[in-house]
Amino acid sequence: MTYSRIRLGLAASGATLASVVLLLLAAGAQDPVLPPAVEEPGSAYCLSCHQHDISGRRAVDAQALAGGPHRPLSCQSCHSTITAVPHTAEMMATKATCSPCHGDAAEAYRRSPHSRVDIVAGDHPTCISCHATGADPHAIVWPEREDRRVQTALCAGCHRDEDRMARYGVNPDATPTYEDSFHGKALLRFGMDEAATCIDCHRHHDVLPSTDPAASTHDDNVVATCAQPGCHPDANATFAMSGMAHPGLMVQASRSLQIQSQFFHYLTLGTILLLMAGVGCDLRTKVFARGPGPASGRLAAALISISFMLLVAALAAAYFGHERGMWSGVAALMVLGLAVVAVLARPRKPASTSGELIQRFTAGQRWQHATLAISFTLLVLTGLPLKFAHIEWLHPLYAAFGGIDGARLIHRIAGVIMIVTWVWHTVDLLVRWRKAGWTFRSWSMFPNRKDFADFYWACRFYLGLAKEGPKHDRYEFRGKFHYFAVCWGTPIMVLTGLVLWFPVYASTLLPETGLVAAQIAHSHESILAMLAVLIWHFYNAHFNPDHFPMNPVWFTGTKTREQMERDHPLELARLDAAAKAPSASEPPKPAPADPA
Repeated sequence: MTYSRIRLGLAASGATLASVVLLLLAAGAQDPVLPPAVEEPGSAYCLSCHQHDISGRRAVDAQALAGGPHRPLSCQSCHSTITAVPHTAEMMATKATCSPCHGDAAEAYRRSPHSRVDIVAGDHPTCISCHATGADPHAIVWPEREDRRVQTALCAGCHRDEDRMARYGVNPDATPTYEDSFHGKALLRFGMDEAATCIDCHRHHDVLPSTDPAASTHDDNVVATCAQPGCHPDANATFAMSGMAHPGLMVQASRSLQIQSQFFHYLTLGTILLLMAGVGCDLRTKVFARGPGPASGRLAAALISISFMLLVAALAAAYFGHERGMWSGVAALMVLGLAVVAVLARPRKPASTSGELIQRFTAGQRWQHATLAISFTLLVLTGLPLKFAHIEWLHPLYAAFGGIDGARLIHRIAGVIMIVTWVWHTVDLLVRWRKAGWTFRSWSMFPNRKDFADFYWACRFYLGLAKEGPKHDRYEFRGKFHYFAVCWGTPIMVLTGLVLWFPVYASTLLPETGLVAAQIAHSHESILAMLAVLIWHFYNAHFNPDHFPMNPVWFTGTKTREQMERDHPLELARLDAAAKAPSASEPPKPAPADPA
């Protein structure tokens, strides 16, 4: 009896085990995920299981589904073949598609290069990769609510991939050149949402190569693309074909633009290296040359030299793309502050006994300098963050001006002030020329033979081949160099600035490459001007140890006799000689009587 019961128990256990095995085999074959009694499951019933991880499949995010544009649909709106449970292999073989509802978009996508067969799986975008968050087909977002920067990042994510683009013969520089354009910087760096994105110009589903007559970027359609609402309603063909959305691509296609870009690059680099060499040599003589030393003392001169070397290191780091060079610039300012402290702590020499002040600049000249300095400073502060938009620590400058729109307004106001100053100075030069009888006597800033001789003698002094430097007249070669740099740079900055301010009108006067050429000249010349003022003018006018921390002549217009003896001895001698000579209107003085 006991033996029979044991045998029946084993048989029951074996049957149970066989049932479990059969159930597992059935699960592997048909994957029953819903109770077999339901014939047409609705969305709610589908989600009762599919919100959970089922046999390793991704769970449906019901919250994302309910918050997206597909919330009125049922599961069967997309999965139309799944009409019964359990899901058979035939049902599962048919994938969900967007075309039944989005036929026009699907047809446009089919005609675009994005629908080509992948060489490597996942090369081309799909509906899901562009419209779904995290590539989850259930997390479709509202296209009109999507951040425009996110839209641009989707395009850039593929088009900056050099290997992927190379497989299909597409230029990967489209992405970095867009990011370097005004549109790209304004949108991606400064949040200007109205700036054009990739889809504004190239569209989205029907992206076509520019050689296709139906493409939005084809020669026959590009004007309408630029003139669409919110962009450039008065666009013309030259403006539309100027390449300002991808200036780097225009440079690649134009040999003249390449030559221009290289010219300005090497002009800037060569000029700044020459100026830095001149400042370095002058500082060496101030620190180590024999004699009484500079007016601010040798300690201040040494600190200024250290500050200058740190500044050079910061500029070198910026040139080679190392953002940490900022800290070298901060250190340069701190050391310069120590030099100011050293000057203030130094015992002061007795004041000049003569008290004589010699006029150097008129009130009109000082006002011209002031308006030029103010406009130039504002132009640098509002232009630098846009030029180097990738440097994050410059962005607070735009925040201080009220964002990119406020900075652009102030940049243009400063540009107008510079134009007025330029015209004012030109008229002043013409008046002086007329008063001089249209002779060259009024051209006191024009280089002459003595300037070249002084440059040669200064080089000998810096190299230790002469005991002292040249003696200067009213204007020396350093000041003339900077003056003509302004005379060269201001017209370039003004004219190219007007072109960029009114690009559509300017494009009626220029060839297709004209706008990009203006941008290259404006950009490079602004950097050259900023560095020349920072390195050359500030040093010679203010940071030179002979009159550190500031030469007040720009404000007072006068210099003391001692300063004139040091800086302009030949002019002082001429003024003294003129003061001693009898006036032509005065009768000659009688000769003294002979004591004999």
